[in-house]
Amino acid sequence: MSKSASVEMPVDDVVEAIGDCDPNATREALDPITDDGAVTREAVEAAVSDTSKLLATAETRVELARHACEDAVDAADPVDDLDVVGVRLDGFAERLSAVESRAADLRPDLTVPADLSERPRAAYELATELRAVATAAQGVATTADDLSFDIDEFRSWLQRPTRRHEEFGEDIDLVRNSAEELAEAVTDWPSDAVDPAARWADATMRARVLSLLVSDLRAELRDLRVLAERDGTEVPSDVPQRLAGIESRVAEIESELELRSESAWRERFRDDLASLDDSLAAFDHPVEWGAVELALDDCRPATSSDTE
Repeated sequence: MSKSASVEMPVDDVVEAIGDCDPNATREALDPITDDGAVTREAVEAAVSDTSKLLATAETRVELARHACEDAVDAADPVDDLDVVGVRLDGFAERLSAVESRAADLRPDLTVPADLSERPRAAYELATELRAVATAAQGVATTADDLSFDIDEFRSWLQRPTRRHEEFGEDIDLVRNSAEELAEAVTDWPSDAVDPAARWADATMRARVLSLLVSDLRAELRDLRVLAERDGTEVPSDVPQRLAGIESRVAEIESELELRSESAWRERFRDDLASLDDSLAAFDHPVEWGAVELALDDCRPATSSDTE
């Protein structure tokens, strides 16, 4: 940036010169390069310096995330043949690649035109660019920090069998609670339901999702047993029984829903149910539960309870 450039331009003059933008929005955009009601060289230099620091911080955070990912790959090398480990590593690699791509795009030209004081629109465009770059840099830094945190959590999970087993138990509880909620909804079926067919279809879809989650838990349990065997520990003895109980409960719900169904209901929601089945069949273990919920939301029919 040219130190000799004299920049001294009242904000009111810039707002008037821009003209085609909302005055308040223009003033807000100019704020980073404004000092005491005017765009000044010192304010511009300070804003450019602050933005450059944010860019450097973003690059540093991405670099830290890259090192964390490399360390996680090394730490997981003895067990990366297991899906419960390999899929997590693949996910970290994808996220790292995405944030590195975003960081690579942060290469703005932050030089200041020598005649900035004579070009109000150039001052406005510089201010908006600085704000956009700062926002993007902060986003990259936050994303990289989140990735580093998740990798650290994974390494803790990998190195501490007790944590692995506790988190797996929490997942079992989540599915069990969902199964009990669905069982209660099916048992307390309202006799005056506005659209019983839609309620049946919704419950049927939820049951199929639960069935997938139970299957996913069984797949994870197989990997956890291998991990336990390799590090000389054991999966809690009550886990298989708890999982079997949920599986039995989901099967009961599905049987009850089948008994309640009517041919007209099945025909009406045949395509929706088939669409959900296709979506669920596309998931490999270990399943991303959030993505399963999104697939369910895409197919669920509207029921009267949705508007209550």
